[in-house]
Amino acid sequence: MKLFNYMHLNTTLRLLMGFNVEEMSAMAALRLGTNMMRQEFTDLDKEHARPKIRTAMGADEDSIPMETVPRGDKHATFEFKIKNDKRLQANVKKRDLARQNTIEACYHLIAGVSTIIGAVSRIHHGRLPIEPDPNLSHAANLLYMITGKKPDPVQERIMDIALILHADHGMNASTFATLVVASTLADIYFAVGSGISALSGPLHGGANEAVIKDLKAIGSADNVNAWLEKKLERKGKISGFGHRVYKAYDPRARVLGPLAKYLVKKDATYKPLFDVALKLEQGVANSRLSRDKLIFPNVDFYSGLVYSCMGLDDELFTPLFAASRVAGWTARALEYIENNRIFRPRAVYVGEFNKQYVPVEERENVVN
Repeated sequence: MKLFNYMHLNTTLRLLMGFNVEEMSAMAALRLGTNMMRQEFTDLDKEHARPKIRTAMGADEDSIPMETVPRGDKHATFEFKIKNDKRLQANVKKRDLARQNTIEACYHLIAGVSTIIGAVSRIHHGRLPIEPDPNLSHAANLLYMITGKKPDPVQERIMDIALILHADHGMNASTFATLVVASTLADIYFAVGSGISALSGPLHGGANEAVIKDLKAIGSADNVNAWLEKKLERKGKISGFGHRVYKAYDPRARVLGPLAKYLVKKDATYKPLFDVALKLEQGVANSRLSRDKLIFPNVDFYSGLVYSCMGLDDELFTPLFAASRVAGWTARALEYIENNRIFRPRAVYVGEFNKQYVPVEERENVVN
């Protein structure tokens, strides 16, 4: 019920519709809508709501000895002595770091991201957003706010499974981006906005959309072998295969594959694409990619087919990823800031040493 209550974003949607959403990508509109949620639900831009800097004093420790192998030093070489001030500790609670990053804000985001996705989809189709239904689950309302039709129990369950499978998966790019921003004590809305931004990149989100495009380009199962042979000759990337973590069949794909098969049995509209997918999976499995590099289907290979079978547009595949991943982003951010230390990666200089300054007018190839 709490998630349902937080799905009502009247002010956010009114503000969002004041922009040219029709001309924006779904992910760009989602990023904008999330920032507008921040304005509707919080007063975080007011001076009184800013995090107390004394609370964060110990969060920017920076020391090379802490990062040396194999284990590093237990404490930073440069620590703010204020951390050890017992008088200060008595007045600063551990949770003060997370004062603006509460579990309620996480509920707002988990619910609100789904509402914004539904609204953006309908606006892109020339329709007005619709209110969530109190009698539907979170997964069912997500589908309802997109399509305007109440999903049947099977569609509802499959969407729920998809949300669970995509909710979290290690230190991926969007999770890392979220944690980096959260570690500065920026609020959870800004942090999640960073996650959405990272997910919008085609090397992170969008892979399942690319899979569908490839399957459509192949056209028929009879064309798979020739298409795959050309890809392998050119050493091209095959969308939906391979993973930085898994050197085996992605367990999430083992769930989504049978779901896609079940859906095409109910509605044969996407059976030709499913047949292409099966033939392509078999072809890759018998290729040197699988033998030499242990390349197998990942979560993106079948998820796009599942969404397509449920009547969802290709442009929604990545936003739906965000609708599930926001649970993982917020959970990890809350956990991290309990014992916060700002992320401070180091860069290794590989340029020229002892380089002398040359006045601009004496330099060659100066662009006027």
